[in-house]
Amino acid sequence: MKFGKYLEAEQVPEWEKMYVSYRALKRLVKKIALAKEARMAGPSEEKTSLLRRASTYLGYSSMISKDSSSSSPTRTTDSATISPTYVGPSTPTPVFARTNPMPGSSTSCQGAPVQEEQNKNGKDIVECCSNASCSTCSHFNSIVSATPQLALSMSAANSGKVGATPTDLAHCANIKLPMSAQDTFSELVRRRKTPVASDCVSLAKGSLISSDEFKSELKERIPEEQDFFERLEQELAKVNDFYKQKQALFQTRLDNIKKQQDIYDTMFGEELEASALRSNIERSRVTFNRTLTNSGSSRNKQHAFEPSAQLRAAKEKLKSAMLEIYRGMELLKNYRVLCYTAFIKALKKYQKTAGWCRGTDHFLNRVDGCYIATSERLNTMSAELEGMYVARYAGGSRSKGMEKLRVNANGGSGGSPVCMFRSGLMLGTSVPLIVRAIYEANLLSNEQRVPYHRQLLQLYGSIYLVLLFMILFSLNIMAWTRAHINYRFIFEVDPRDYLDSWQFLEISSFFFFVASVVFWVNFALHIEHNSYICIYVLLGVLFGLFLAPVNAFYWSSRRWLIKSLWRLLLSGFYRVEFRDFFLGDEMCSLTYTFSMLLMFGCASANHWTDLDDVCNTTQWWSNAAFLMLPNLLRLIQCIRRFRDSGDAFPHLANGAKYLSTIITIWLASSNRIVGGTAWRSIWVASAIVNSCFTSLWDLLMDWGLFESRSKHRFLRSELKFERAWVYYVAIVVDVLLRFFWITQISPNFFSFGHKFHQATMAYIAAVFEVVRRFSWNFFRVENEHISNCGQFRATTDIPLPFNPSQAQDTKDINVFQNEFEHDYSVIPVGSPRTPHTTSSPLGH
Repeated sequence: MKFGKYLEAEQVPEWEKMYVSYRALKRLVKKIALAKEARMAGPSEEKTSLLRRASTYLGYSSMISKDSSSSSPTRTTDSATISPTYVGPSTPTPVFARTNPMPGSSTSCQGAPVQEEQNKNGKDIVECCSNASCSTCSHFNSIVSATPQLALSMSAANSGKVGATPTDLAHCANIKLPMSAQDTFSELVRRRKTPVASDCVSLAKGSLISSDEFKSELKERIPEEQDFFERLEQELAKVNDFYKQKQALFQTRLDNIKKQQDIYDTMFGEELEASALRSNIERSRVTFNRTLTNSGSSRNKQHAFEPSAQLRAAKEKLKSAMLEIYRGMELLKNYRVLCYTAFIKALKKYQKTAGWCRGTDHFLNRVDGCYIATSERLNTMSAELEGMYVARYAGGSRSKGMEKLRVNANGGSGGSPVCMFRSGLMLGTSVPLIVRAIYEANLLSNEQRVPYHRQLLQLYGSIYLVLLFMILFSLNIMAWTRAHINYRFIFEVDPRDYLDSWQFLEISSFFFFVASVVFWVNFALHIEHNSYICIYVLLGVLFGLFLAPVNAFYWSSRRWLIKSLWRLLLSGFYRVEFRDFFLGDEMCSLTYTFSMLLMFGCASANHWTDLDDVCNTTQWWSNAAFLMLPNLLRLIQCIRRFRDSGDAFPHLANGAKYLSTIITIWLASSNRIVGGTAWRSIWVASAIVNSCFTSLWDLLMDWGLFESRSKHRFLRSELKFERAWVYYVAIVVDVLLRFFWITQISPNFFSFGHKFHQATMAYIAAVFEVVRRFSWNFFRVENEHISNCGQFRATTDIPLPFNPSQAQDTKDINVFQNEFEHDYSVIPVGSPRTPHTTSSPLGH
């Protein structure tokens, strides 16, 4: 695998702009190769072939054409050197220690004899370097052979790594994973000290040039080379500044955690001491009573110490904060290795193209002496955090503690080929079962045998709507993964345990297959009596598989979804995060399923008799209430967000959107129940306003399109999906499906003469709404990801449990912060991490 593709696969998506622009450096090297070739070519010489130019650029050959003309730049042979100012006794030992770091230990490349040979056409060929002891080339080969493997060893911690597992990448790149990643940089140093063959002559003793000499010689090089080193300087400064900023951020968070841990230890000790005192008093009382009553049967009950509920909740928050900050440190370590490797790889390409070993070796020393290469602070912070976690939360077992801290390299991979096969098998088997069941359900004899078949079809249709939603959402995950959109961070999914797209598709396919089998049994096997029992069996199986608290069938992911649904139902009691309002929006597209809950209850209460007359729920006002429920929950969430943030826009404006939807649903029900031209006119006017409002909000706020001065017309400057036409198609589809309610005004007209039942048209509209939401999901999560990238936000700042101002007063040390007590006291212990916010202020 090419390093450029490897870099894209392994980098943290939110930090993408802060990595070394490796592709830009490669383009500059290509310009250097073309410029040098053009200068060396004589007026009568034919143009160099594309194959030869590519060979020169990619470094597959160090052979370059030599022309008798004097147009090529003259090489300097000055061997006098001055040690760079940044290399000295006070300079810390670089993490990436070079094989020959000190001046005077290598020989000059330019002073070596040039080896010449004749090619098949009789033209002279010059080989720039041939000595195996050149420190520059030896430095290159040792680093390049080691660093990609070390970056792989840490790529598991990259929550934004998408598209392939480190094992897959290593297999494609023919890279052998290191046995241990305990000390990545020590492994790097060990590998780089391994002697390797080189194709460059050794630099003469004392040949390392100073910064002034480097600048002086660089002025004599061609302009393309000057642009290359100027870009290198910019990239090095960018990487160093970003690394310092993130390291300082993690240091601050670690210091806060250490203070909070001290508070927890003090509180724990006080409660333990109080418990021991109470235990001693109880033991003395029991002994005294036994003496008075001479009763030998009294038992002295010993109770194990159990901390208070506040301490247990604080412990879980501290553990979550430690896990998150450790993940962030691993991301930063991976960032350091990848950026350093990018510099080395770019310089290697330059050296093989331009052949300026003195300049290349000078800049290598610059890289080796920079902060990102010399700082040991991050390793020290990681060691402190590991020791703290192992001692307090792993019972002193380092193996158990590190197993919890580290992100599993295959955290979300469950064998994609196997999941693909099983998913395809179940979906393929389900299709003929559904077709046969629908055919049997619509036969005249079947209608006579099952008089309530229409209601059963509606109920099955509502279930299939949810299952179709799940299958389409797995396609959303595939697209986000392919586009390097870090959906796991956005949805606050544990990076150590999550479902990939194929695993999610497998679960959806299994539920879909179970529903298809029951559907087929219900209608195709000609059950004479009480065939409605099948619907109860199906609901029992589906809810049983989803809610069963067993450590199987992806229980951790099911538990995450159950907690998210619970937070949605109790909107207003929890702080609203991205996953909360995103799930609420998904529910707004399943209003058809919510309305079927009322029909199911009515049919069950009337023992499935006379359903056409008794259970015509579309004429009930309570049906309107069920249709309004998802939008009402979203309105409550918007009000809660306004209360927490104090920002009227966009939260109250977003709430007005859902309020307009609620009003439109009520007017549609009034038109259906009451009837009349007046109600119909009011409903149409309200629906038009609501559709325009929601469409504009989708495009401007949720998707972030129509940016001013965007290089993509009517879109935004940054697009994660490769083809821009997809966005234009999505815009048209979203607006058209927002106005799909128009078909309900005249069903016969929009059905092109075919007479469809009103229930059939309602179900078709529900399916199209699911499709619209499926399209909406792509760009809503993409917009959130771009917002995170703009703020370089790849980790969550976990809210800590204690008020630091109370730390000095041990009497009041058990006081929680009022904000956290109010906002997080109802969160169950062990719930996923809850940041202050993980979403952009707009587009909610």
